[in-house]
Amino acid sequence: MAVERLARGRAFHDTVQSAFLADLTGATGFRERGWRLTAGGRGRVEKMLIIIEIKGTDWDKIRADRVKRNVQRHIRQLLAYLDTAIGELEAGQWEGVAGALLYPSRPASAESLACIEAATAEQAIMVTWYDEVPWCP
Repeated sequence: MAVERLARGRAFHDTVQSAFLADLTGATGFRERGWRLTAGGRGRVEKMLIIIEIKGTDWDKIRADRVKRNVQRHIRQLLAYLDTAIGELEAGQWEGVAGALLYPSRPASAESLACIEAATAEQAIMVTWYDEVPWCP
C-alpha cells in the first residue's frame, strides 16, 4: 500500500512539474534541483523564489485525528527548504522567498480544511488545491 501511495504521489508531482515547464502557469519554472542545506549553492536568480512542496495527499483518506500531524510534517519539510534559502536572500539573490504547499484537491471535510488552513496560516505558508487552479489540465 505504501509503495502504491508513493507512486501516486510521484505521478501527481510529475503532472504539476510538467505544467510549470510547459508554461501553462504563466510563471517561470524549472525542474527541481538538488538543494543543499548549506549556503553558497548555485541557483537561478529570480526576483522572487517560491518553493513549492508538491504533495499527492488525498485528505479524504486520512483520519480526522491525523490531519494536523500530516500537515505539520509537510510544513516542517517546506520550512527546511525555506531555511536554506535565507542565505541566498540575505546575499541579495532574491528580493523575497515564499513557500507553498500544493495538494491535488481540497478535502471534503470542513474540519480537515480548517485544520490545514490554520496550520499553514500560522506559518505564513500558501496552500493551493491543484484542481482549482485555472491552468489545471
